[in-house]
Amino acid sequence: MALQALLETIEKLHKLHRSLLEISRLKTDHLKANDMDGLQKQLLAEKKHVQAVAQLEKLRIKQTAAFAVASGLPVPSTVSELLEQITDQKLALRFEHELIGLTETVTELKKQEALNQQLLEQSMQFLQISLDMLAPSIQSLNYGTPNQDQQRPQNRTLFDSKA
Repeated sequence: MALQALLETIEKLHKLHRSLLEISRLKTDHLKANDMDGLQKQLLAEKKHVQAVAQLEKLRIKQTAAFAVASGLPVPSTVSELLEQITDQKLALRFEHELIGLTETVTELKKQEALNQQLLEQSMQFLQISLDMLAPSIQSLNYGTPNQDQQRPQNRTLFDSKA
């Protein structure tokens, strides 16, 4: 029974990570469209999902330890180690399927978030360049007379009368 509850928790984790991946893709679309309001909404949704993932992960750790203690097995540090200890092949296959799917989803989520990070960095660089172009330079801030050498035109003739 504890093993079934653990499997359900892993399935919920997988579902939440798929949802996080979809949010991450929406964030990419909002970044590309420069839609800050939409991005802000996605960030709030992402925050809620991350909190839910953290709670489920704590529950998964407790359930893993409870199963190990109830079975008289050493407490595994990972779910993969727990997978090796499951004797029911059908249940082990379901666990393996969910774990592989969860791992693939997390990997894809990391790639998507790396893309979002790059987009944000490029946006910040563009903004910095734009601000640098709009900001006045130090020379234009001086209100004094310009250098005398630049103001006087050079009046040289071909014939030097002093020679």
